[in-house]
Amino acid sequence: VLAAVRDKPADLGYPSVDAPAPAATAAAAKQGAAQPQQQQEEKPKASSGMMEALKSVMKLPAVWALAFTYFFIYVVRAGVTNWMVFYLMAEKGAADAGTAALTVSGMELGGLAGSTVAGLLSDRAIRSAKDGSGLVGKRIQVVMGYTVAMAGALLALQAVPAEAKVLQWIAIAALGFSIYGPQMLIGLSGAELVSPKAVGASQGILGWIAYLGAANAGIPIAHVVQSHGWAGFFTAMLGACGVALLLLATVANAQSYGQRQAKAAAA
Repeated sequence: VLAAVRDKPADLGYPSVDAPAPAATAAAAKQGAAQPQQQQEEKPKASSGMMEALKSVMKLPAVWALAFTYFFIYVVRAGVTNWMVFYLMAEKGAADAGTAALTVSGMELGGLAGSTVAGLLSDRAIRSAKDGSGLVGKRIQVVMGYTVAMAGALLALQAVPAEAKVLQWIAIAALGFSIYGPQMLIGLSGAELVSPKAVGASQGILGWIAYLGAANAGIPIAHVVQSHGWAGFFTAMLGACGVALLLLATVANAQSYGQRQAKAAAA
């Protein structure tokens, strides 16, 4: 993939997604016709842009903080998705897998609302931010609030009585609400931390680490459940929330790429 994929459409002769003005396009075409040899020499350099973008992203500590936050958020997300049906059957009196799955359906509905509200809240926080405040940090602060809510939803679900089926559905919906908000905002924050040319590399790193977290909600969590029961499961989920909060605290005032560029230009 690294050898074959190019960084942008223009590397393969397609129009730029930035849609340059017609005059600029005509001038570029004229220059290209007049200097074909130079254009040939520049192609290898252009095709190396993807690796340069990847290197620039890997040098940003904030991206790694978000990536490992994603890891623990995905531990909770995949842990709940994979194990909640079994938990409801074992501990909450669900008659069968179908009944338990119906209750777990609240997670996706809650997640739809949670991701929408998270975007609205973070945009409002950015609009009301004081001059000099880290704009990415404003989104991260919303993620931190959601992560606290995630821990609260886990505790609420654990405490709901087995006979309170409606409350179980509400608790799981609240859990979905609090999981999907961070899932959306962390990716957005990672895109805003880097230059436009490096957004793909940023999302690649975040996604790679996130799905490592999802993988760790399989066999490792199975071992926790077998060894320590469902109390151990909830302890692991709450621990993941706690570590995610500690990581998020390190980027709670992070500035966007545009802010850093403007600050450097003014210096």
